Amino acid sequence: MKKVTLKKLSVENYKKFEAREFDFAGRTEVSGRNRQGKTSLMDAYFDVLTGKLADGTLPNNIRRKVDGEEVDDPVERELVIDVDGTEYVVQKKTKKGKSSNTVEYYVNGIKRNKTEYMEILRRIADPDTIAMCSNARVFLNEIQKATAKARETLGGIAGFSESQFRAEHPEYEWIKSEGVEGDSIEEILKARRRDLRKAKSDVEDIAKQIRKEQSRQVECDETLPAQRDDLLDLLKENEKQEKVLSDASREYDRISIELAGLKRSRDALVEKAGKSIREKHDRITSLLYTLKSDKKNAENKLRLAEMDLEHANKGIERHKAALAQAKKKYTEALKEKWDGDTELTAIRGKEFDPALAICPTCGQALPEEQAETAKRKFEFNKQSRISKKLEEKEQFEKNKRTKLEHITEDGNEASEGLKTANETKKEAEVAIEATKKEITSLALEIAETEKEAEKPIPEPDMSGDEEYKAVCDKISALEESINGIGNGENDRILLSNNRHSLEAKLRDVEAKIKTQTARLEEKANNLEELQEEQKKLSQKQANIQQKVDQLTEYSIEKNKALAAVINPHFKHFQFQFLDYTQDGEPVEVCRMIVDGIDYFNGLNHSDQILCNIDLVAGLQELNGLKLPIWIDDAESVNEERFPKMEQQVIYLKVSDNELKVEGF
Repeated sequence: MKKVTLKKLSVENYKKFEAREFDFAGRTEVSGRNRQGKTSLMDAYFDVLTGKLADGTLPNNIRRKVDGEEVDDPVERELVIDVDGTEYVVQKKTKKGKSSNTVEYYVNGIKRNKTEYMEILRRIADPDTIAMCSNARVFLNEIQKATAKARETLGGIAGFSESQFRAEHPEYEWIKSEGVEGDSIEEILKARRRDLRKAKSDVEDIAKQIRKEQSRQVECDETLPAQRDDLLDLLKENEKQEKVLSDASREYDRISIELAGLKRSRDALVEKAGKSIREKHDRITSLLYTLKSDKKNAENKLRLAEMDLEHANKGIERHKAALAQAKKKYTEALKEKWDGDTELTAIRGKEFDPALAICPTCGQALPEEQAETAKRKFEFNKQSRISKKLEEKEQFEKNKRTKLEHITEDGNEASEGLKTANETKKEAEVAIEATKKEITSLALEIAETEKEAEKPIPEPDMSGDEEYKAVCDKISALEESINGIGNGENDRILLSNNRHSLEAKLRDVEAKIKTQTARLEEKANNLEELQEEQKKLSQKQANIQQKVDQLTEYSIEKNKALAAVINPHFKHFQFQFLDYTQDGEPVEVCRMIVDGIDYFNGLNHSDQILCNIDLVAGLQELNGLKLPIWIDDAESVNEERFPKMEQQVIYLKVSDNELKVEGF
């Protein structure tokens, strides 16, 4: 086991120290009042060996300050350490450059580059390992940030890994296929538990759907088949009666057709005789219609012309008003002036107030540099206000020009509109006069034509037409014959109406039967599909539950094995790697427990410090190291409670004395 002891620590221009050198023994107490440099010594130690301060941050603000200003001299920190009997002198020197700091590295007085320097330190131990095994806060921070990473770190130090555990327990090899590469057992379990909750919810939902479908009532009328048979019988009887009537109706139809032809011939003869009379009357009627249509069109044209005239008059008034408004706005805009000249002159004339160079606290004049800074700030603010006012003036003038341009555009638009409106007015007045004359002329012509159209149309004289008389005689003989036969139309109508009614009733009954059958089939099919889906979901739930149970068992056994490897190395506390939720589900954790109390939840400060000592000692043992252990706030623990240790222990205590480093 490699042992490292700090023998000497020297600092120069480091934080609060100008130049100090301190000797360290196997047990060393660093005491003093707050803000005297106890933590700075611990920072210097970690700075040299790990490249970071004790809290894990980079060493950026380490240069000593005088009157609030950093000194330019190099910042030096040097350690004399013993490594298994061999003494090393390791040193870092930070020099201030023009744009950035440069760091020089020395081992035993020989300058090294950073790579060589870090390689020499790694022969002792990895810098991150040194930090973790010397200062408890490093690993405590890791626990608080990510418990899974903390467990992984502990397992790695102890040589424990999940792959090794599975190799020793072949029954768990299947777990590799449950997650993606890099997933922890906790992440896999969370995913499977989400899957299980979803599967249970799906099973419950499908069960609700089945119960709902089972309870759904399908109305059934068992009399429908008998109704359908009765209607079919009635339709057959109606069909027989319709056939009896069809034979008599065919003769009636033949005579009716012949009679209709004769009547058409008679009407054609009358039509022919009265054609010339009607044509003359039609010509008069057509002329009257045309004249009235022309008069109506002329009246519409007159109304449109009058509307154009009215619109033009309104436009003239509107454009005159707009033109006047534009002229008024233009005159007003020309008179607008920027009102900031007075304020601008006042700003330009303002001088630096000497009172600003007086300290408001002590009433003394500020140092020359600070006074100059105040003057420069005043001048800068003054010039900024002048520039702002000039920009406001320029923007005012720009806005004024834009406003005048817009007003000019509005005036030009109004002038052009006024011109157009006047032209439209003249055209409308001409159209109105011409249209009124046209309407007067059409009215006179219409009155004359109406007199001709109102005369009655005389009937044609058919008394001397022999062909007309012969056709009329045949029509009389056939009408007498058809009246004797009768057409049975009323009976046929009654039978046809009855057939249509029966057919409608039959279609309604058959539709009801079809709908009823479809609903019953739908319910049966739905139940079958839901029950099949229920089987699949139940099996899926069972499969997921089995995986969750197996993963839970694996998590429990794995964490038992991890605890068995890790906890023997710690005495004041024990690591807890597994806890249970309120639902009884195991969850992986990384907690430090003292007599049932969590380090971060309820443990007193004194026991926390003892845990810190036990933590770094155990981590050193796991890493095969014995390194100096830095114990901050050591005054919070009774001295007799501190454990006896082979490692070098450095106690940081708050006291009333000046900073003191002494062995005991």
